[in-house]
Amino acid sequence: MATAQPIQVTLSKGVAVGLAIAAAVGFLSGGFTLGVVATHGFQTSTPASPSTTAAPGGGTVGSPDTTTPSGGPFTTGATFNFKTPVENLAGKTTTLARGSQGTVVMAMASWCLFCAYEDKYVMPQLAKTPGVAIDIVDVSPQGGIGNPGPESPAFSGHDGTGGSLNTAGMIAIMTQYTKTFGTLNAANIHVYVAPSKTRTAWNVQSFPTLAFIGAHGKIAVVPPGAQTVVQAQSDLHQAMGG
Repeated sequence: MATAQPIQVTLSKGVAVGLAIAAAVGFLSGGFTLGVVATHGFQTSTPASPSTTAAPGGGTVGSPDTTTPSGGPFTTGATFNFKTPVENLAGKTTTLARGSQGTVVMAMASWCLFCAYEDKYVMPQLAKTPGVAIDIVDVSPQGGIGNPGPESPAFSGHDGTGGSLNTAGMIAIMTQYTKTFGTLNAANIHVYVAPSKTRTAWNVQSFPTLAFIGAHGKIAVVPPGAQTVVQAQSDLHQAMGG
């Protein structure tokens, strides 16, 4: 069998420099891409400059690149206060439900498209996990029902519109909201309205604001906005101990 002889290729100085620059650019580009893909949240699949809608009273709608709230009840590592007073849709003052294996609390607004996406597609899937409670709390005294759009592409719906509401009006709009979607009827999904005292205490600045809480009541994950099913299931799995 003939032995293959090495082939020597001589490159001009200009070509060699050009190839080196191309390799460096490719390396940097690849590194940047890996960094973006590893970023938590839905930033990689949203438009480069996602629009945000001003929330009533300040803050922004919870587009996936909103800032995670600091302080207050939605802080990673904090013990969540399940005794926070809320109103159920029957108008009775009660407290939040707590799952034996984990809990997901979502502070939301009925008019928010991102919240609508979570309630239409994400929360019903999380509710299939044994021992998990889902607490959905409307904290925005503003009417309107968000349009979630299709499941894919995610977050392609639009906000709803409506006037200012008191707590009774929030209960009425959330009653209509649950009937409109028809996806929040699992026994471990609980829909509430936050009275003014709770809204002040929570001071939610973006919608939705989520907390994934472990069995011992510690907040494990506070994601930076709305999530797809896969992302939310990953965070719930982390909260439940891996």
